[in-house]
Amino acid sequence: MPVFLDTTSADFEAQFSALLGAKREDSPDVDDAVAAIIADVKSRGDAAVIELTAKFDRLELTPETLAFTSDEIDAACAAVSREERAALELAAERIRAYHVRQMPENAQWTDPEGATLGWRWTPVSAAGLYVPGGLASYPSSVLMNAIPAQVAGVERLVICAPTPDGKSNPLVLMAARLSGVEKVYRIGGAQAIAAMAHGTETIAPVDKITGPGNAYVAAAKRRVFGKVGIDMIAGPSEILVIADRDNDPDWIAIDLL
Repeated sequence: MPVFLDTTSADFEAQFSALLGAKREDSPDVDDAVAAIIADVKSRGDAAVIELTAKFDRLELTPETLAFTSDEIDAACAAVSREERAALELAAERIRAYHVRQMPENAQWTDPEGATLGWRWTPVSAAGLYVPGGLASYPSSVLMNAIPAQVAGVERLVICAPTPDGKSNPLVLMAARLSGVEKVYRIGGAQAIAAMAHGTETIAPVDKITGPGNAYVAAAKRRVFGKVGIDMIAGPSEILVIADRDNDPDWIAIDLL
């Protein structure tokens, strides 16, 4: 999300240094922490996920409350305004139409020597979609990951979306409902990636994990690659905008988002 720094402020140098020193997925301390988290989830399953969620998201869960219930998703959807719902429905329709056209076709033929040749495209059986939480909670992450998977024919889709302090984004849950995803776990971070990759008593493992996240999520995706497929290691989207006092920062934020 956009970060605004005022070059005229007294603490600009400190703010700029903090921005440059922000954690990256290749930081040794990040990778060490992620390795420990993955090992813990592999070893202790639900118990590790629950403890780590309490530690990092300040949210107390049980195996029964790891996922949102259907009633909770219904309530969240009811809180979405008519205008926001219409915008999500339009986006979902456009994304689906695009990826339907993108679907590759199978082919088979017999060459002059009598050999049967060709190719066939098949979807993975299960996919896990990571959706960031907190300040960077975007329903677009749901639509742009879940709908292509649904179009491709993936049978089981699950979402992991952290809910710091128990606060969820109704738009994310509405996007999940529009995308046909009913299982949404309220967990995040490296522990969510580990749970989707290796499985726990409650969370079944998936074949592929997609979606953006912070440095810890990116490092976790790198570590579980091979056990599961991943989309990519997404780095920060760094854009420098130079503006003066005559520019409206609200409009700059809208353009960046």
